Amino acid sequence: MTHGMVLGRFLPPHAGHVYLCEFARRWVDDLTIVISVQNGDPISGTQRFAWMRELFPFDRVVHLAVRKPQDPCEQPPSWDVWKARLERVLPKRPEFVFASEPYGVDLANILGARFVAVDQARAIVPVSGTSIRADPLAHWQHIPRCVRPAFVKRVSIIGPEFTGKTTLARVVAETLETTWVPEWTRTLRDRNGGSLVGLDWTEIVRGQIASEEALARNADRVLICDTDPLVATVWAEFLRGSCPEQLRELARRPYDLTLLTRPDAPCSGNGVRCLPGQSDEFFAACEHALRAAGRPFVVVGGGWEERTSAALRAVEKLAPSQRS
Repeated sequence: MTHGMVLGRFLPPHAGHVYLCEFARRWVDDLTIVISVQNGDPISGTQRFAWMRELFPFDRVVHLAVRKPQDPCEQPPSWDVWKARLERVLPKRPEFVFASEPYGVDLANILGARFVAVDQARAIVPVSGTSIRADPLAHWQHIPRCVRPAFVKRVSIIGPEFTGKTTLARVVAETLETTWVPEWTRTLRDRNGGSLVGLDWTEIVRGQIASEEALARNADRVLICDTDPLVATVWAEFLRGSCPEQLRELARRPYDLTLLTRPDAPCSGNGVRCLPGQSDEFFAACEHALRAAGRPFVVVGGGWEERTSAALRAVEKLAPSQRS
């Protein structure tokens, strides 16, 4: 049985890393992927470990905590230090070291292994972690599906009842050829006779977040969300007269942009209103909540075409690379 090793920071994992590790996996029988974790890394070691475990479930993934940061590519590197570090986490001495960086030669030498260079010229997968962190939307095709939720631009749509939020979310997403997240409340509301009274708003928000995170993997740079946790605090205040602190904590979830629908269009939908005659008050409460949270938002109102155009302009300004 042959043993191999890949060492990297994976900030974040990208298609080049996937190619490197899959290449190595097909060269050796047993592969260990070592994640170098340093203080001050822009992405936590825990998150990177989870990503790499998901991407390579059949390989051994370990993390190496480096208390005194020094990349192997730094000159001159302390190879004795790196050898001691690696020997602590490797199950046995590797026979092959795979890398896309020149330091792989010296790294293999100190471990008594053979160096195998993989796409050092970045000709097969022209991307780097630095370029992705600088402009993730421009390199979206090189970001693995499980990593995309960390970089997707999230746009939520909130506002009073029957102001076209769901239709607007679907139309914007379809126009931009991306994914949208339906309102999770509808599932519980339908089971509750069409009423929101008596529902557990914390459960509603958790369901919304779970749905959003699952669907974020399918988004193309922008994720359109029909509602978000912040508006649940507004509903709780209107229906219960108070909002649990746990719900307020969940509502601190950030969004890159929120579209706030104004109640100045003809009523759409045939459902039962939970807050009849209070659309203006609900709109004002949503606006106040957004301002208090310091969240960026755009008010969309008027007729349907006007709303759609305003929404699309706002989203395209947020992510101009979304459309060709």
